Amino acid sequence: MQTTLIDFTLEITNGCQFNCTGCNVDKEGNSYPSEEEFDRLELLVDELNNNGFPAMNLAIGPTDIMTSFNKDKILLSERIKFFSQKFMKTAINCAFLDPFEENYIKLGKQLNWLLAGKMVKFVIPFEAFHIDNATYINKIRRRRDLVLSYMPDVLHTKTYLIINYEASIIYDREFNKNITEELILKMYDEKLFGDLHLDLILGSSRTNLREQLNSEKFIQSAKKLKTVKASAREKYGIKVDIAEIKNSEGRDWDIFYKGGKLYLMPFILEGLANFDEVFEVKTDWTVEGLYNSYNQSLIDQYDFAYNARECKNCQLIAQCSERGVHSLMQILNTEDCISPAKDIEHNISWTL
Repeated sequence: MQTTLIDFTLEITNGCQFNCTGCNVDKEGNSYPSEEEFDRLELLVDELNNNGFPAMNLAIGPTDIMTSFNKDKILLSERIKFFSQKFMKTAINCAFLDPFEENYIKLGKQLNWLLAGKMVKFVIPFEAFHIDNATYINKIRRRRDLVLSYMPDVLHTKTYLIINYEASIIYDREFNKNITEELILKMYDEKLFGDLHLDLILGSSRTNLREQLNSEKFIQSAKKLKTVKASAREKYGIKVDIAEIKNSEGRDWDIFYKGGKLYLMPFILEGLANFDEVFEVKTDWTVEGLYNSYNQSLIDQYDFAYNARECKNCQLIAQCSERGVHSLMQILNTEDCISPAKDIEHNISWTL
């Protein structure tokens, strides 16, 4: 029996000094849980752990932690510390762009106290045009290493450089051509980045996708991203198996706390989040409540998929429903496939 793992995101940081191109993250209004809400969240995670749903990843975001104006409230919080101890590892959103060394030392000491005895991974916003910029990449790596040098009681697992695919437009004036896709494909060449891992997101997923302009932008971006992933696998020979199409580590259930509400997002793409009411948990914050919400979502998605033009004869219906693809398609009011798996299904090894 496959274990269902849990990713849990607390959207509680507020304020950011950066204005990254195409960023749709809420910089303010990310409310901090009340004492009652903390109690409910802790009971939920305990119940999940006790019922075969291991709490894998806690993510603290959505903005850069170092420039968040409530940084110290979060990093010095006994409740956040107690909550984080229930998870195997915690992801910290940090741009590593602060110019002052002493601030990285302070961050390292705070994280060492907060996450003592656990694991950490860093999630770093990253512009695609830096892919060939070794000086910039090494600067980020040095600052990360400085933070880690003050975290002796925490095990570092991975550092992710996250590229907003929709905001990546790189034009080579010398050769008069768009080199965006050429650069992005390089992210799959592990020799370039060593211990840094790159990933792509669609930033517009956080907008109101029921609005036509947002919907059209997202659909086009999702289709283009499918092509990029297919090209990467063709160029670098990355074997694709069913484990990659199904939910992987910590991606079985993504649970978000945001603004006093819970959202359940069993999602299709890395780092994709949307706070439409269709993903809101309107049942009790319990395992039974979440499971009922999840099952109802599956039923609604199957009903949609078996009547949708591009879905009804597809072998990936179950996988896409598990990952919320059909819910997204309903929000977007489209029957066009947006699944990254579709264009490479002939390469999939259906072994479990």
